[in-house]
Amino acid sequence: IDTEGVRSDVISKALSNGVRIYGYLNAGSLEKDRTYYSNYKDLSIAKYDGWDEYWVDVTDPKWKAHLIEEAKKIKAAGATGVYLDNSDILYMVEEGFKLDKTKMTELGKQCLQKQSYQEEVYQVLSEVVKTIQNSVGLTVMPNGGDTFVEKFIEDNEGFIKEINQESVLYIDNEKQDSGDTKYLTKYMNWCKQQGIIVRGIEYINTEAGAQRAINYYKDQGWDSVYISTKKRLKGD
Repeated sequence: IDTEGVRSDVISKALSNGVRIYGYLNAGSLEKDRTYYSNYKDLSIAKYDGWDEYWVDVTDPKWKAHLIEEAKKIKAAGATGVYLDNSDILYMVEEGFKLDKTKMTELGKQCLQKQSYQEEVYQVLSEVVKTIQNSVGLTVMPNGGDTFVEKFIEDNEGFIKEINQESVLYIDNEKQDSGDTKYLTKYMNWCKQQGIIVRGIEYINTEAGAQRAINYYKDQGWDSVYISTKKRLKGD
């Protein structure tokens, strides 16, 4: 959930019923509708295609401090974990921006010219994950970000307990590209082999599609799938 938009009594009631709550934390990009947008817009390195937000320079100390502070707010709201979104920033700085022919800001161009930038991004994301779990006291569940997640798991065996992945089978109520389905299936099976709980979200608005997703997840031996008819998950 987005803890900014859910009443404390709703969270308390859910917790009393044994529900585990993950608060949304955007690790790699900045949404324009956030109250803190103006404080960090100078860190923008590229427009996030398809969303009203910007990829940011996560290596800036104030962004790292921001993520830790937001995690503390999520903890104070009563959540038991964080749903860490957009750690895909590591993939984007490694090759995503180039492949997508993304228009970069001046800051973005400067960042990508630094020889050590990819490693710096990885190190900061790693420090954030460890701090949130070890110091703030929240379970970290990365959403997507396979490039980062695989490297982090190999470097920190047993640290990540669960992951989430969107759109293995469906994206925006359309079938996912078969190549992407194959790639993401391989990634999720690799995570499962590491003893990690594997969850997913599928965006499909038909009963047949939902049932196909449920069957696929069962056949793969994954742990859960959430079916959403809306890309932004609102109202489901």
